[in-house]
Amino acid sequence: MIYLAGGRMAVQIQHDGRRRFGSRDWGAGSEAERAAAYAGYNAYCGTFSVPEPGVVVHHVELAIHPDQPGMDKRRRYALEGDELVLRTQDVEPTNGPASSELRWRRRRA
Repeated sequence: MIYLAGGRMAVQIQHDGRRRFGSRDWGAGSEAERAAAYAGYNAYCGTFSVPEPGVVVHHVELAIHPDQPGMDKRRRYALEGDELVLRTQDVEPTNGPASSELRWRRRRA
């Protein structure tokens, strides 16, 4: 069986309801407003591989978080009809283990 390797990928996800700064100037917003904007947004890109059925690995090259380039993000995936479902690996925040499930639905022409 052949698995994919070397494909390119990019992710940009933002929380609903992010507050606007009232200006498109790059330096707009107070320090607290910029911190809140950063906390409500995630972006990274790089290559991906599919080392085994049901698993995709994102090999991060660039990221909004300065410590993530060079890391691998292992995801479980499933195709459910017109949806691609990705589940993140568990993380250990201060309030206990958590993971995310992301769903993309194929758009019909």
